Amino acid sequence: MKTPHVKEHTSKPSSRLRTLATRQIERCREMLRTPGPNARALIFAEPFWGTITSWYALYGPLYMVALGVSKSQVGSIAAIGFTVQVISALVGGHLSDHWGRKRTMQLADIVGWVIPSIIWLTARGLPHFLIAAAINGLYHAAVPAWGCLLVEDTHPSKRQAIYALVQMMFVGSGLLVPIGGLFVQHWGIVTGGRVMYFVGLCMVITALWIRQHGVQESTIGANMVEQKISASPSRTLGEFYSSFQIMRQSPTILILFLVQTIAMFTNVIRNTYGAIYMTDATGLALSPAIIALIPATISGTMILALLLLVPHIGPKHAGWGLQVGALCFTLGTLALLLAPPGVIIYPLISACFYGLGSAILDPIRQASLANAIPDQARAKINSLIAVMTLLATVPAGPVAGALYSVSPHLPFVLVITLQVISQILLLWLVARGEGN
Repeated sequence: MKTPHVKEHTSKPSSRLRTLATRQIERCREMLRTPGPNARALIFAEPFWGTITSWYALYGPLYMVALGVSKSQVGSIAAIGFTVQVISALVGGHLSDHWGRKRTMQLADIVGWVIPSIIWLTARGLPHFLIAAAINGLYHAAVPAWGCLLVEDTHPSKRQAIYALVQMMFVGSGLLVPIGGLFVQHWGIVTGGRVMYFVGLCMVITALWIRQHGVQESTIGANMVEQKISASPSRTLGEFYSSFQIMRQSPTILILFLVQTIAMFTNVIRNTYGAIYMTDATGLALSPAIIALIPATISGTMILALLLLVPHIGPKHAGWGLQVGALCFTLGTLALLLAPPGVIIYPLISACFYGLGSAILDPIRQASLANAIPDQARAKINSLIAVMTLLATVPAGPVAGALYSVSPHLPFVLVITLQVISQILLLWLVARGEGN
């Protein structure tokens, strides 16, 4: 008499699991069906950009140090790049409305990535890295145009899914970072770095080709070109001022802008000094090859979260998602600070938290910001946000360099302090009911 009961008991969990799996697969399919043609091409190009930026961020500082650049000079080189990015971002918003989104994006990325990759490939010392950083900063003129092309001609309800897909494709490429580690392990930091920059140059060209053939000018972008091609500089400045007023009067835009600024500031510190700290004898004393597992772990965690967790976080749960995502960043930095020398497990735990935080927080923050910005003002406001964020980020490299010279731990103490401030800002935003 008990056998049927046992069968019924075991079949119910199995049935529930199948139902959950079916629902999850359907949510993922719906997310993949979301993008329009422009977003689809931009998303398809993301793995190439993701691979080169992951390689360059992880091994670029080590490559510079191996070629005679001091650790404090690495921060100064980063500051040069961000200074140029400020100007480029400001110009990019203007060019997006006057040249069109696609033309601005492609030209800025050709100049800002192809030329620096060639310089990095052949670099011999500090002057080459300073020149490459300055030219690389010009790519930021493409950011406002790229942001417009990604979401224009797309319903606001679909934008969170688009940003999630961008995240998935961009970070999924981080799984290829261990290939860069193999280059370094086989040829050493200098020769392996040159191989990495050559492969990166090929990837840049491929990504540009995909976008050239897959992206068309958006409807809003085409209208802006027709309406404002003859606008005077004074009128353009007036439009920027009007856009600033829109930002100032919107608590949602202001708070999300501050959170984005803190995120970029802390990312600069982590990207510039993370690899140095993990391989430094006074830091964690890990081998340069093994730290390639860190971005791969971040990518793997993000992909799992984007597939299994993020599809369940709809607009009604946006406030919860912002809070959990911000907390994960804080815990990730804490794990890195607590790591004992020579032990890889703590950096891997840190990477898991960072991957989870990025998967949850970034798509919600980006979609909330995109939905809060009026369509006609999007290029200018995106440009202003980029400019002000970059201005605030310029000191990150030199400040981190000065702190690192005192103690390798201090830059990450600053990071965790700023991340706590970010979480407080998000708490205030969600409490106002404006986090959706």
